[in-house]
Amino acid sequence: PTKSKPKQIIIHLLNWHFVSKEDFAADLSDSSDGKLSEAEIDKRYLEFLNDVEAVQKEQKQILRYLMKHHNVRSVYQEGLTEKNLSAFNSFIKTLKEFEMPEDDGAFDLFLKEQYRRDKLQMGAAAQLLISNELKAVLPLENAEAFESANPITKDGKIRIDEKAEERREDAMLKILLKGQGIKVILLGGG
Repeated sequence: PTKSKPKQIIIHLLNWHFVSKEDFAADLSDSSDGKLSEAEIDKRYLEFLNDVEAVQKEQKQILRYLMKHHNVRSVYQEGLTEKNLSAFNSFIKTLKEFEMPEDDGAFDLFLKEQYRRDKLQMGAAAQLLISNELKAVLPLENAEAFESANPITKDGKIRIDEKAEERREDAMLKILLKGQGIKVILLGGG
């Protein structure tokens, strides 16, 4: 028996996706029997944001462990393509340069909450990039395959195209199979 090391190890961290309040409300309306009040939607959305934040906190703990003990320096992220990488990195730069307000006035609280939501939307790996703990967040997606698998139709309905999704996953694997070592991906579990 040989004791060779594997050429690659892929670690998949399940992601809990941030969605906008509007998309959350639309999904909630589709899945509920009656009409929900704005207050109920607000309450559930805040609970959702807290859940996303808790999952991302756990992801950051795992990533820090992998960085410390397995020399992981980059993470592949769902939704990120070569095509949108520049915009992603520009937004990361903006978040790095943001100066947190020290006061608790209404506008300062608004800015703090917007910053929190921006970081949640960007995800755990991006947050470690913002804090200069992680070296890079890399594209996991092929732009064409990603766009063709988008389940939201022009009329706002959700329609899953199984073949397009399979092509998207195949394209992800092609990206991951380049190189060697430990590859960490942030990707939903669906």
